[in-house]
Amino acid sequence: MSWKIGMPNLGHTMEEGKVSEWLKRIGDPVTQGEVIAVVESDKASFDVESPADGVLIAINVEGGETVVVGATIGLVGAPGESAAPKTPAPLLAAAAAIQAGASGPEAAPGNIPAAVGRAGRLKISPAARALAEDLGIDPSAVTGTGDDGMVSRDDVRVYAAAHAAPSAPAASLAKPLSPMRRAIAEATQRAWQSIPHVALHSHADVGALIEGGASLTASVASACALALGAYPAFNGWLVDNAFEHSPKVNLAFAVATPDGLVAAVVPEAETKSVAELGDALQVLATSARAGRLAGAHMLGGSFTISSLGRWGVDVFAPIISAPQVAILGVGRINRVAREAVGGGIRFASEIQLTLVFDHRANDGVQAAQLLAAIVGHLENPQRLEVKT
Repeated sequence: MSWKIGMPNLGHTMEEGKVSEWLKRIGDPVTQGEVIAVVESDKASFDVESPADGVLIAINVEGGETVVVGATIGLVGAPGESAAPKTPAPLLAAAAAIQAGASGPEAAPGNIPAAVGRAGRLKISPAARALAEDLGIDPSAVTGTGDDGMVSRDDVRVYAAAHAAPSAPAASLAKPLSPMRRAIAEATQRAWQSIPHVALHSHADVGALIEGGASLTASVASACALALGAYPAFNGWLVDNAFEHSPKVNLAFAVATPDGLVAAVVPEAETKSVAELGDALQVLATSARAGRLAGAHMLGGSFTISSLGRWGVDVFAPIISAPQVAILGVGRINRVAREAVGGGIRFASEIQLTLVFDHRANDGVQAAQLLAAIVGHLENPQRLEVKT
């Protein structure tokens, strides 16, 4: 009996992953839970553990190769067991034929078979389907190279290249997007086109927080965690027209890195004090900017906080990180004149808050109540306490 080692899914929008390296060789003994390989997506790396005790009997995907999520990258079996020969991937053969200018019935793009499942149903990932629609391609005409004929974005790109009309070469100053920037672009475009974004604006007087010396970012995190406990319909994911509530508040924070934004996740934020949240955020942000943020620290975010205050931005409406249903944009602190109790003028330290929510999952009244709860916690720092 053998156990498959599959390419793990490092996030809701991940389509494919690359095997960075194998830590074991064929024939090496392995134990269940032992790290035997490292894989990576456009944004993160992740350890792959052995699914059982035994021996590594096959490596289907070598280091440096990219495959779709769920594809078998290796096998673990009993000592003395051997694996079946590896079958060449149709994608590589098709791509080689196209680049070499091959002709004949086997290389003709029109003869590429459709990717259809065993029951006759087209197997294609949402991202690949969206790309096919953008390129005006019939998805059923594309060959799927994933497990069970699943069509990936690379399959769509190969098909598009095979059917592209010939054109005269021209000099271009265009700079191709990096893999990470391309992943961000595709995810952002899908979110913007598919989600009905609604933005609500408010402000919070954070003078008491500043006087108390608490971290503003950590305090905002604590306020969100507590408020989401009271309004759980904003804490989770909308998948296949069904809302999946997260039992824990796993806060994702948008961290700017030289290569683009990454989401660093603090799990179970509702159980942490403001000080603990501040420490966790500092460690995650430092790791992200150094390019060392592990994949496990980028998964499972149920609500996102994005701040541009340190760059002098007062108000902005961020794009929701699908399939999450809400995100909070935080602006900079401003000194503003307000009417004082009993008359006269006082100056307050205020931040602008923008809650952007998915109108398919929630309505404006509930979103307004959530935003008011966040403001209430920030203006009353004594409320920012751990609630288990």
